[in-house]
Amino acid sequence: MSELWKYRRVLTRATLYFLALCFLGAAVFPQYRSIALGMVLGSSVSLANSFYLGYKVQKVLDSVEGGGGKRVNMGFLTRAALSVLAVVVAYQRPETFNLYAVAATLVLAQFLLLFIGIRLSRKQE
Repeated sequence: MSELWKYRRVLTRATLYFLALCFLGAAVFPQYRSIALGMVLGSSVSLANSFYLGYKVQKVLDSVEGGGGKRVNMGFLTRAALSVLAVVVAYQRPETFNLYAVAATLVLAQFLLLFIGIRLSRKQE
């Protein structure tokens, strides 16, 4: 399961670079501050959701390896609730967070994982 840790490390690093760029953009361009902060909120929730999904996948794999009969789910409702919470916060505070920026960056981690997977698979060849 070392691949999961490799993906997580690269995803964390890429997301933190993206967050730094968003904070820098919010500081340099105050007229676009709500967009940049919305992107920060959405990408942070996206990273948290991907970490939680990785944790649940690890739990499922441990359950299968152990031969346990206990049913383990993938935690979809928790991840969906966290995403809805981010959208509600953006809806309640439109002067601070841009709703469209939050919604657009909720899928950032999934797209980053796609590109990270392609890059790491080509590196292994």
